[in-house]
Amino acid sequence: MALNCENLRETVSGFSLVQQCDVIKNGALRIATPFHYPNGSNIDLFLEQNLDLFGGVILTDKGLTADYVADYNFNLWKSKKRRILIEDICSTLEVQQQSGRFQIYLQPDEIPQLSSAIVRLAQACLRATDLVFTQRLQMLGAFQDEVEDFIAVKNLDYESDVILPGAYGKEIKVDFHVAGASVNSLVQTFSTRTNSHPLANEIFIRFWDLQAYRSHNQFITIYDDLSHFRDDDLKRLNEISPLVLGFPSESAQIYESLAS
Repeated sequence: MALNCENLRETVSGFSLVQQCDVIKNGALRIATPFHYPNGSNIDLFLEQNLDLFGGVILTDKGLTADYVADYNFNLWKSKKRRILIEDICSTLEVQQQSGRFQIYLQPDEIPQLSSAIVRLAQACLRATDLVFTQRLQMLGAFQDEVEDFIAVKNLDYESDVILPGAYGKEIKVDFHVAGASVNSLVQTFSTRTNSHPLANEIFIRFWDLQAYRSHNQFITIYDDLSHFRDDDLKRLNEISPLVLGFPSESAQIYESLAS
C-alpha cells in the first residue's frame, strides 16, 4: 500500500504508547512505554493522582532516569553545565524536574493530552541519558583513535567498529578486527579516563556473547594505562580475554599479538 497524507493517520492508529500497565503499591499506574533506555530496557512512566491539582495527575519517571545514569557514576545535576543542559531539555519539552524526577503536571482538562505528555516525558528521559553516553563516547573515542593510529602505523590489515551477530540474537560492536599472519584478533579498547567499572563489565559481556568466534579469533583487550584502573576489572576481563594489554606501555607486545 502506498502511503499518503490521507491514509497515514489510519496506518499508525494502532500504535500504542502503553505497552503494559499495572498498579504499584502507592496506587500509581506504571506505564511501560515503547521507548527504551540505551541498554534496551523499557522507559517506565508513572501516573499519580494529585489532590493539589483538584483531580489532576502527575506523569513522572519517579527518578528512574537519574538512577539509570547513576549506574555509570554520572550525576545529571553535578556540574553547572549539566544543569543548564537539563534545564534546556526540560524547557523545550515542557517537562518539570523536582528532587531528581522528571515529570509533567496535567490539570483535569489536560488529561486528554496524555499521549503527548508520554511522548514528551519519554523524550526528556532519553535526552538526559544521552548526556552520559555523549561524554563517555567523546572520551572513549579519543583513546580508540590513539589505538587505531598505532594499528594503522604498523600497517596491519584491520577494520574498525565492526558489528557481529552475537549470542541471544544481539548485535555486538567490536572496536577492531585485525587480520594477523596466522590468526585474527577481535579487539576491544578500554579507556580508564572515564569511570572504568561499567565499561569493563560491558566489554566482558561483549566478549562473552562472541564466544562462538573464539575458535577462529583471539580476544584482545587494550586498556589505557595512563590513568587509574581497577585490578579486579582487568583480572575479570582476563578470564574471557586472555590478552589484556596496556597501551602505550605494552605497545611491542600488542603489535606482536596482532601481527602473529
